[in-house]
Amino acid sequence: MFVDAGGVMSFKEPIPNFVKAMGHRVVSYILNISEAEARHALQHQGKLSAKQEDTVTSYVQLCRQMRAVAVSQGDIEQSFFHRLPHVLQNGQHIFSVWRRQNGGVTPSFNNSDPLARSLATVAAELYPLFLVKAGARPHLFYRASGYLSAAISHLPGNKTLYRHFIEDRSFERVFEVIGNEPSETFGHYVDSKGKRGVITLSSLPAALLINSYDLMRVRGPVSAEMFVNTVLEMLEIARSVADGEVAQIPLFVGFRNAALVDFDELETKWGTLRRYTPSIAEYVLQLPSQMAKRKDSGFMLESGYAYAINSGDLLDDDDWPSEVLEAESDKVSTELNITLCMAMCFLSDSPPFVAPEWAWHIDPFSLEGAKGAVDTVKEADEPVSITNGVLDELENWSLLLEDTDSTGIRLAFTRLFSAARQPDRLDGLLDSILALRNIFGAGKDADDVPQAVGELISGNANEAMELAESLSDDWNNILSGEAWWDSEEIREKTMSCISLCLTSLHHLYLKWPTMVSDPDRLQRIIAANGKPIAC
Repeated sequence: MFVDAGGVMSFKEPIPNFVKAMGHRVVSYILNISEAEARHALQHQGKLSAKQEDTVTSYVQLCRQMRAVAVSQGDIEQSFFHRLPHVLQNGQHIFSVWRRQNGGVTPSFNNSDPLARSLATVAAELYPLFLVKAGARPHLFYRASGYLSAAISHLPGNKTLYRHFIEDRSFERVFEVIGNEPSETFGHYVDSKGKRGVITLSSLPAALLINSYDLMRVRGPVSAEMFVNTVLEMLEIARSVADGEVAQIPLFVGFRNAALVDFDELETKWGTLRRYTPSIAEYVLQLPSQMAKRKDSGFMLESGYAYAINSGDLLDDDDWPSEVLEAESDKVSTELNITLCMAMCFLSDSPPFVAPEWAWHIDPFSLEGAKGAVDTVKEADEPVSITNGVLDELENWSLLLEDTDSTGIRLAFTRLFSAARQPDRLDGLLDSILALRNIFGAGKDADDVPQAVGELISGNANEAMELAESLSDDWNNILSGEAWWDSEEIREKTMSCISLCLTSLHHLYLKWPTMVSDPDRLQRIIAANGKPIAC
């Protein structure tokens, strides 16, 4: 340890690799410095005050001691992480103590709501625990709610917090049994997605904190103040749900093959579109190799998802409100609309297929998380760029899709997505041809599709008709077992059909939007002979 003339020290004592692996964010917090400065400190590249040096020394010693104890007791080496929450000093977690000693503060709040005030206090105190990076999949550490529940039970205000939950009019409906201990106070519930669970007083505060941290990290900005505000937001959602109301829980859907270029966020009728940042990619994708790459390839949508629970006497009541019954179909509809909207805006550029790759519902009570991967399309080398220059067209298409009854061609949307996922397989080619037929409402008269294509598409109509006729022959060859193309030939045919489908949709929406779901659209388009159709 060396001191310069200004009393600032350059820390030279070795920092163990396992401490470095715990990440820079917790060091940033306890030393009250920026994340960049914390990274430098862990690499001996920055200068710290004498007090900060003492804190680093104490932090390293604590980690070493707890790791040694874990190993001596025969535990796995990383089990010491679960002992960290219990290191308190005068009723405060040691990380918060160190932060205050280095001139930092924890969030302060004035709230007349006693439960909100108690929960916010606990959230502010335990926030730094969420900053510890435990291995390659840190979410497994903080999602192990037992350690967090135990930490809460050791804080001075724990009894007050539990009492406020029990006395809260919203939560009293959920607890079927009131016991002498928090673990003995519980209630069963079933949610509108069909999942059954148990809410215990001992685990409820931890569940709210865990899901709030998820919500904050997926949105992007990370700070103690943001965490507390998100906890209070999640508390209000939990109250609404506990009251038996339908609540809009946060829903995030990630899309690949498109990037927001000129802005970080964009408010749309679907919700908020948000670009991936390295921090968001790190947390959501959990693939370190994609963190930097996804800054320029991918975005996500934040919207709402109708959610409710039944508990107590209504536990087995399956008469759910229409909003929650339609929540999943609304989500799928939004995903398809965004995919189609992107395709329409960039049609002339032969863009890659912009499609969802993951979805994440964040509700107040679940402890296992609800992030799921989507069987999606291949990632393109060159994503489409959503710039300020295309915003007007993007908005126009979103409004057109919203104002148009598209129920008649929903099959085409889903089949196009399926074809784009497997373009080099016969299944993908069949899906794309099926989509083309659905666009024109063709059943037994599918042989008329090429003629309708020629009437609908202006410019290169003959070429489009020939392609449609060729695809009709391909369909027959596949079904008769006479298709012997290799994967590259299949891919070429599938991509040509997808392009024809999107071009047909482009013309259909712009020329005759009221015809999109007309069951007789095939014959009406043919009969139009290029003239306007009276609708």
